[in-house]
Amino acid sequence: GVMVMQSVIEEKNNRVLEVMVSTVRPFEMMMGKILGIASVALLQIIIWIVFITGIAYFVLPHVLPDEILTALELLKQGVPASALDGGAEMGMLQAIMMLSNIKYIGGIIIWLLVFVFGGFLLYAAMFAAVGSAVDSPQDAQQLQTPITIPIILSLIVMLSVINDPTSELAFWFSMIPLTSPIVMMARIPYDIPTWEIFLSLGILIVTFLIVVWCAGKIYRVGILMHGNKPSFKELWKWMKYK
Repeated sequence: GVMVMQSVIEEKNNRVLEVMVSTVRPFEMMMGKILGIASVALLQIIIWIVFITGIAYFVLPHVLPDEILTALELLKQGVPASALDGGAEMGMLQAIMMLSNIKYIGGIIIWLLVFVFGGFLLYAAMFAAVGSAVDSPQDAQQLQTPITIPIILSLIVMLSVINDPTSELAFWFSMIPLTSPIVMMARIPYDIPTWEIFLSLGILIVTFLIVVWCAGKIYRVGILMHGNKPSFKELWKWMKYK
């Protein structure tokens, strides 16, 4: 999101946007920038997924001690964990078991891509609006602070969610669209009800559409404004312009 904001500020100061808006609608230009950088973010995530999966399937079997490999085979055959030696290593064994479960990991990866993409689009639209309203990153500090607060809150709540993924705090923060992309991903590995995941995703998508519409209104006015540091009240007026 910050990359989107900085890119908009740079193009605005170079007067590049003034040339582009003569041939492209401001909303289309904003969405093109957001989707372009989103594709880079997704590519980075996919590279990490391939890297981790490759290690799990091709490297771990050759570097793990024989006793751990034997314990993994016994777990796969249904032997109770209490019957195995070395209970101190049980957490590691369970982690390796999850990495080797294609269906489980595949589901986590799909939800990760969906929520990361949705969350990025939501925040990138807000950062694009902020970037179009100011002339420098320093001027953007005041406007971007309310955007970053939900991210910080979601990271704090995520620590609590890991300990109790079914609590009311975890549920509501996984439904609030500004925190759900992070908090919901902390809950999904704990087999929460599927309807909660789809409800959270639906709220996120609807909120994204609303935010993009509002951001487009601000972007349309802001990219042609210079030498002005708008307040939140002025941004609200920009959204109401026809």
